[in-house]
Amino acid sequence: METDELNQTEEPGAEQGETTHAEKAPEWTPWRDLRRNLHCGVRIALLRRVAIDDLRAAPGDLALLAVADLLLNLLLSFSLVGLGGEFAFRTLPSFFFHLPLLLFAGLLAGRLCARPALTTALPVALIALSIPLELCHAALEGGAQLPRLGWLAGYLDAPYYYRFFWWWTAAAALFVGRLAPAPKPRRAAALLVFLAFVVAPLSFFPRGDLWVGSEGAEGGELHLTDEVLAAQGGLLDEQLAGLLPGRKGEEDLYFVGFAGDASQDVFTKELTAVARLAAERFGAAGRTVTLANNPRTATELPFATAANLERALERVGTVMNRDEDVLFLFLTSHGSPEQVLAVDNPPLELDELTPEAVRRMLKRSGITWRVIVVSACYAGGFIDPLKDDHTLIVTAADASHESFGCQNGEGFTWFGRAYFDEALRHTRSFTAAFAEARKTIRKWEEEKGETPSNPQIWVGKEMERKLARLESRRKAEGKR
Repeated sequence: METDELNQTEEPGAEQGETTHAEKAPEWTPWRDLRRNLHCGVRIALLRRVAIDDLRAAPGDLALLAVADLLLNLLLSFSLVGLGGEFAFRTLPSFFFHLPLLLFAGLLAGRLCARPALTTALPVALIALSIPLELCHAALEGGAQLPRLGWLAGYLDAPYYYRFFWWWTAAAALFVGRLAPAPKPRRAAALLVFLAFVVAPLSFFPRGDLWVGSEGAEGGELHLTDEVLAAQGGLLDEQLAGLLPGRKGEEDLYFVGFAGDASQDVFTKELTAVARLAAERFGAAGRTVTLANNPRTATELPFATAANLERALERVGTVMNRDEDVLFLFLTSHGSPEQVLAVDNPPLELDELTPEAVRRMLKRSGITWRVIVVSACYAGGFIDPLKDDHTLIVTAADASHESFGCQNGEGFTWFGRAYFDEALRHTRSFTAAFAEARKTIRKWEEEKGETPSNPQIWVGKEMERKLARLESRRKAEGKR
């Protein structure tokens, strides 16, 4: 509250030149002010009314709150990841991406509502609001690490993570809409400023954690050391030599997986999970080949190159019973509008993968029965070149749209999570799982405001009958 008149009044008995009590600048009490702001943040998160005057919004208060937010994120992420993690230096700039946005929105809202204090008060309120929500999210992540609560993990990854963001958005919007004593039209204008200059950018560029597991850290380039070169010389040979032969009278499934892009670890993680699923639920144990471009697996998995993929398919075509057995080919990477899959593992210079190249490889292998799943943007362009009566093709998107979820630290893309980690966990039908996954993905896209990716499926007439027999046999055998 302004006290200009009081500040100009000399207290009785004050000597000339002595500073009166009323003239003294208010003392900054940082820790008490921080506690007050955090209390207000909890109230805002609970959708309670908080007035601007309830906040402590001096520049020092804003700086202290921003540092507290950083330290809390570091502490929580460290407690969840442990000593095996590392500080994500590349996340640091993006972690503070919200600060200039909040300050700019606060400045505009202050002008609109004739409350200059909003320039710092709005950032203080919304950062304070984020802290209790981050604590809630961390508590759920911690619970998901317990054996009995492991099912929570799937509800904390993207796109479910954004439910916390929408909680923050709704609570913040209510706070802005209650700004007093500004008239309703001015509050509405301030709300639009908040949505346009804060919510929209942050929804596309969410901040990451400051302490991440080694496998979740961004960056890292392949180093062609003697150890890597020696390992790569035998990794593929070892996998191909270990493939079990096809069995007469049995319809076995052979899995070949290809994670093409080393720039993001989600592709290797997705490949590993799908290979495990194929072994556990479709009997592909001992009949699996996995190729991956990832600096962290350079001594464990053979590189995902077109030449290695061709070798793998040729070997599978040799050891399998071509009349009965089925190839499950899984390709995951970035895709382009030209229907080209990225094959990237710097500093190696590798050929990209096209539908035509895959078609030639399959033809040379002599493999008849094929289930092909392509998890990439614009993957629908693979259908026409590869389809025939003996093939099932599933793609994460159509030929003209992107798919989503290609992020470091994630275990699956959105398509991979919906199709493999959810739908195929309780059905052995590739087609029924697709129908379920397509609905799930559309729901996620609507929640996030994304353009539909339109996953596609093609089922050849002969393959449709073949899959029906396989599914019936698996159910009868009771394999899990």
